[in-house]
Amino acid sequence: MSYDGAFLWGPANFTGRPPARLVVEGVGVGVVTAGLVAGAAVTGVLTGFDAIATVVGAVVALASAGYLFSTNAGRVLVGGVALLGGFLAWWIPGQTAQAVLAARGESRTVVVTEVHVHRYEGRNYVKNSCSVRLPDGTPVPTEAWRSCGADARPGRHITMVFDPEDAVPPTDRILPASAAAALAGPAAASLALAALCCVAVIRSQP
Repeated sequence: MSYDGAFLWGPANFTGRPPARLVVEGVGVGVVTAGLVAGAAVTGVLTGFDAIATVVGAVVALASAGYLFSTNAGRVLVGGVALLGGFLAWWIPGQTAQAVLAARGESRTVVVTEVHVHRYEGRNYVKNSCSVRLPDGTPVPTEAWRSCGADARPGRHITMVFDPEDAVPPTDRILPASAAAALAGPAAASLALAALCCVAVIRSQP
């Protein structure tokens, strides 16, 4: 392989099947990286520390990329691990919240208290969001977006889905049919991250 190819994709100077030690190390790095990124995101959502979990997941992804960089892994693969890991750290919390609501969410009627108009001048686009409260007067911390159309007015009744255990905020979005459906994408992407780490390790050494 040329110098440029080795720099971008890793030297991988062995012939035939990769050495068992590299395969074992690659699987270990991939499982640990993907497991920590996804695990931190899910745990953060369920415990109310999703923002911190996102940071932790991103740090894990960067640490894994840094380790791969130090082992002379291909720079394209190192960059892919950092980007995919960071994306998962940002994406999984939202998907986890949808999974929770899909599994045990309850539909409740809320009352619009205020309509907020968001104008996107560069795109000549207008979008509304609604502050809402429960019928007993309790404010809802999350605004409604999908149900807050151009005809939305204070006093109007709309429906939102609430988590009875209050682990995740309510939403008026259309939810996946099941928790499994909500987590299918993150699960596949986590496997891709593990595989990418494994390939990077295997190609990093002769």
